[in-house]
Amino acid sequence: MGYKDLYAEKEKAGSSRLLSSDYIKFDKKGIQIIGRLLSINAVTGQLGGKSYNQYLFDTDDGLVKCAVGAATDAEAGALMGLGGIYSVIYEGQEKLKGGRSINRFKINELEAPGEGHLSGSGDVQF
Repeated sequence: MGYKDLYAEKEKAGSSRLLSSDYIKFDKKGIQIIGRLLSINAVTGQLGGKSYNQYLFDTDDGLVKCAVGAATDAEAGALMGLGGIYSVIYEGQEKLKGGRSINRFKINELEAPGEGHLSGSGDVQF
């Protein structure tokens, strides 16, 4: 059996796993991601050269990655652990003094890293 045959067989059976991810842009209030956190990667932005994190989640719809902004990275990034299950809801932008703005999120921990079941309340507001 060749590789193309293997691919066709796995696709037909629904047993292959798509490893490429969709990028979720938080541009509308209410956008939500629910899934297991697989990785956190630091990247450097093209505008201003500042670093921020990209988060990769395994969701019911497949792999998705997103960025939440440096302010949320500093808070949630320190609390979120690989392997944990999280709900991330975009709540819009908040204007700051000096014309700057930050993204606001509601992030709930549904299962802590290393747990094998849903643990309950871990509601963190950012």
